[in-house]
Amino acid sequence: MQRVDLYPAELPSKWFGGSWIKASVLMALAVLFMVFSPWFVNSGALSTQMKVAVNHNADYAQSLSQTVQPVSQLSHYLDDQLRQANYIGTALIVRHGQIVLQTGYGQADYQKNRPNTAQSLYHIASLEKAMTAALIVQQIEAGKLTYETKLSRFYPRVVNASKITIRQLLTMTSGLRQEKQPQSFESQADNVAYSARHADQVASPGDGAAWSYQPVNYRLLAGILMQLTNSQFSTLFNQVFNDQYHLDIVDYQDFNRNTKMSLGYQENLDSPVSVSLVEKQRETGTGNVAMSTGMLYRFYRLVFDQKLVKYPQQMLQTIPPATYASGMYQQPNDCRTAHGIFNGYEPSVVISNDGQNAVILLSNQYYKGHSFEELSHHLYQEVISASSTR
Repeated sequence: MQRVDLYPAELPSKWFGGSWIKASVLMALAVLFMVFSPWFVNSGALSTQMKVAVNHNADYAQSLSQTVQPVSQLSHYLDDQLRQANYIGTALIVRHGQIVLQTGYGQADYQKNRPNTAQSLYHIASLEKAMTAALIVQQIEAGKLTYETKLSRFYPRVVNASKITIRQLLTMTSGLRQEKQPQSFESQADNVAYSARHADQVASPGDGAAWSYQPVNYRLLAGILMQLTNSQFSTLFNQVFNDQYHLDIVDYQDFNRNTKMSLGYQENLDSPVSVSLVEKQRETGTGNVAMSTGMLYRFYRLVFDQKLVKYPQQMLQTIPPATYASGMYQQPNDCRTAHGIFNGYEPSVVISNDGQNAVILLSNQYYKGHSFEELSHHLYQEVISASSTR
């Protein structure tokens, strides 16, 4: 059906010059104008809408590095909650797979007045343990280990090594602890060997009721990875998470040279926390790397979406009544949490089991009695309880 405003019944014959070819060309041009004119008129608005739709999708790595300011009623409320709490750091909040907020609060460097941004890097402290766990599970799925492999295969002199399994190390139900820490060592393998020599028993292995959070479990897992791959833990770590999955994780050696780093602070914002080199070095496999909120979220999605490991449900299996496994705590409301502390840094994560809803707070301020962990839980409850129109 022709539009009469574009194609009147009688057109002046001089337009066609008596040529049916010219008439056909003009008619074709008119049709093209009719189809594409709305696009040309609104090209700016349309391109903006398309950009928002793509860039807010948490499935895309590119969108996870971009600032997303509050737009909806929900995101404005979440932003207000963060500001009222005097939050310092970067917040990433995802709802139904869409980024509703990702921006920085406070300063990355108060002396230089450099603000925190969506791209800022923070020490993620104990959250690194989930990555160590993922590397172990990759070895299990490659047939080089099982969840029931005994620690004695790699560190036979550790107390109860013949009884302790890989599963128990992943869930921190091995009954091991390490109180004495090294003041110097020559390599990552040397650091783990020190842990193996100084590990002692705090509980019976495999008893979920006697669960105890002890980093030595994950240092031993890092040592097992080094023995299996004949490489430094940091080399393997970089090959998998940076070279293969492009998570842009920065280790402690490069962190202070990175222009996107956020300095860690305690109560006094006049000067950042001073951390000795050995404090960072000895956290092999347990917490000495830094990353952004977006890339941390992407790591969890790679796990939940079966990209990093084939069977994440096995990786995240707990030993009840303990709720910890592979760097995360299983919560009763269909989500998992993770939390860490490291010299002025406090990462807090609450994420649904499918990764579609998440609150990730990477803060560069922490001191005793001052934590943003509860804030992350509160914000997550607001995210999952909000109506679709909010």
